[in-house]
Amino acid sequence: MITHELDVGGETKQFDIAIIGGGINGASAAQHLSAAGYSVFLAEQDDFASGATSRSSRLLHCGLRHLANGETFWRNLSQPKQLLKSIFTARHDMLARDDIARNLSNRVRKIDFYLPIYNSDKYSPWQLDAAFTALKCANPFGEPLNYRRVSKPQFDSIPIAPWLRDAGDLQQIAVFSEYLFDWPERIAFDCLFSAEKQGATVCNYTRLTKVDRLAEDDGWQLTLRSEKNGIETSANEYRISAKLVMNLAGAWIDQVIRSSGSNAEPKCSGVKGIHIAMRLPDVFQNCGVFSYNSLGEPLYCLPFRGLHYVGLTRTAHDGDPAGVVADDQEIAWMIGEINRAMPRLNVQPEDVLYTWAGVNPLTRDPVHSLGSREVKIHDLAADNLNGIFSLTGGAIMTHRRVARQLVRLASKTLGPRQKPLDREDAVHYPDVAEMDFLDAAKHCARHEKPATLADLMLRRLGVGWEPDQGRDLAPEVAQLVAPIMGWDTAKIEKEVLAYKAILGTERRKPLDLAM
Repeated sequence: MITHELDVGGETKQFDIAIIGGGINGASAAQHLSAAGYSVFLAEQDDFASGATSRSSRLLHCGLRHLANGETFWRNLSQPKQLLKSIFTARHDMLARDDIARNLSNRVRKIDFYLPIYNSDKYSPWQLDAAFTALKCANPFGEPLNYRRVSKPQFDSIPIAPWLRDAGDLQQIAVFSEYLFDWPERIAFDCLFSAEKQGATVCNYTRLTKVDRLAEDDGWQLTLRSEKNGIETSANEYRISAKLVMNLAGAWIDQVIRSSGSNAEPKCSGVKGIHIAMRLPDVFQNCGVFSYNSLGEPLYCLPFRGLHYVGLTRTAHDGDPAGVVADDQEIAWMIGEINRAMPRLNVQPEDVLYTWAGVNPLTRDPVHSLGSREVKIHDLAADNLNGIFSLTGGAIMTHRRVARQLVRLASKTLGPRQKPLDREDAVHYPDVAEMDFLDAAKHCARHEKPATLADLMLRRLGVGWEPDQGRDLAPEVAQLVAPIMGWDTAKIEKEVLAYKAILGTERRKPLDLAM
């Protein structure tokens, strides 16, 4: 029988707050709440940061996508309520952009973003001027956008100008500064293990199976099952209780709600998106392109670790968010779209180094079939689930703002606690990015709860994003961490093969090129 650190003489251990979901929002909430003095338990059904956190566009959006969303300028004006919501959301994006760029500068990288403006576009130059003026007004003293427009006589100063489509129709190019998250998974891990240092209990591969109301409405009992070793038996089950439950499970939040027996209306709209990674010519170094695809939706081409990745698709996804992959039809469509935007690239299927897909947990909205990007914390008291709160629309860039909101909510509901530290970040977790790679591998194996080689390579060490996705390093890393992980020779070989199998499925190339 597997024993658990939470078994206390057969009694259920009690916490102030239980967090379901170990992505960046759950991790940041655990850090902030622990720093505020609350006892915190966090459970993640898979590995930490394995959902949307590691499957997004990694773009620290300035909010332009809300104001220049593919609808015409005049149509946006004809929907004042929706326009106000878009302006409000864009403002929050600008505030989050400033917060992240200033406080997590070692985890983001500034790039030059180029937006071609065509005579046939939905947006004229003056309309883009208006949009960027609105963004600047949203946070006038924040990180600058450095927005400017370049006309045809100055196109020589734009390295990617010759690669853009329809030179005759291209009238100007907008240029502005944007940021990319270099390693969002590492932000989540830093938060998680900083929270653990402050007393939080954080568990991966731990599935919530049931939520029961305690007597006299005094919180909730959670039944959980450890699945770290792939064993699913009743012997692995245990229970904890919490006064508040914060459902930060991303695309799985409605499943968590149903585990309480509730028939509450769904809160989340899952939207699947894919990306493809490739090498572009050297002139694209540190250059990102923001264009519009054939559907009138944003198309991003972003520089990352010597490569560029292109995204994304947006399709409704009502199935299981786990294990979504880019299929051949989606990959072919994305190749067609990048070739439409920049025909000289002439991207072919064999140019695709790898792909990835994820499900974005947007807020269900009757106006938008795919959901709204509004970041919303739902109080489920209206569904007779007092003390349970669910998050929808939580993006990587807003994780700090969401965490602060949840601390205020906890303080209002449970009352404030005496802070063990003066500041939420006073307990510093070692920066793995500054370690020698092999030392980092041993540190992560020893302290960050990986179950597999893939957990190490893809999320804790980040080498899965390199051009070869760490294939050559995998055997060396497996040998290195084997004594820490308790792996024998057969297990080492099995882990290496399993890692390469994941690369062949979750990070697949087009079918006829799979190796």
